[in-house]
Amino acid sequence: MNYLLLCILLLAPYVSYGYEFELTSPEKQTQVIELYTSEGCSSCPPADRWFSSLKNNNRLWIDFIPLAFHVDYWDYIGWTDELANADHGIRQRVHKVLGNIPSVYTPGILKSGKEWRAWRYLNVPQSDLKAGKLTVKLNNNKLIARFDNASNPYDYNLNIALLGMNIETNVKAGENKGKTLKHDFVVLRQQIFSAKQPSWNVDLDSNFFDTQFKQLAFVAWVEYEQNPAPIQAVGTIL
Repeated sequence: MNYLLLCILLLAPYVSYGYEFELTSPEKQTQVIELYTSEGCSSCPPADRWFSSLKNNNRLWIDFIPLAFHVDYWDYIGWTDELANADHGIRQRVHKVLGNIPSVYTPGILKSGKEWRAWRYLNVPQSDLKAGKLTVKLNNNKLIARFDNASNPYDYNLNIALLGMNIETNVKAGENKGKTLKHDFVVLRQQIFSAKQPSWNVDLDSNFFDTQFKQLAFVAWVEYEQNPAPIQAVGTIL
């Protein structure tokens, strides 16, 4: 076999393919549903299962977008959650400091930046808030975004997240020892870009889409720089 061809074949599984798409939200708010969870938490699997069920909701990506933030503050009790990121716990604690939630716990669920305990009993309600239109255009790692609502005098953050779908973990220790846990909408990677006016022309990290997981989704949302409560969002399966 040609040596060059052999090298290409050997490297092929590690090639990162680019994506090209444009997403536009409605004027009405697309609500972000945040789940703070951990594979080391025995009370989290029911919330994880409910979160995964949202894949089958025909209002997904239009009326609401789920984000599962795995936290690492339960790792010490016996199982290290490989999906966790210390930044996720920081985000949750910022919600607490700002009064968006009364305490930091798992499973914790927020809807549009506010604690939402009724997830156990209710479908995700539609929002009547006219938040403004968010448009995001991606060409490989070049991203252009605009949020058509500049009425607030504060700076804005644009958040970009890569989500993992249909992830399974065989837990070998800790409170969930022996269980196979299934996860969707897992935040694998996140970038944040600030702007005084809600318009961005930025480059994503070169490895942003590089991951071992095969089924992915992409989400972008805007928030005020001083408050992580999402204002408007777009997302899609990749």
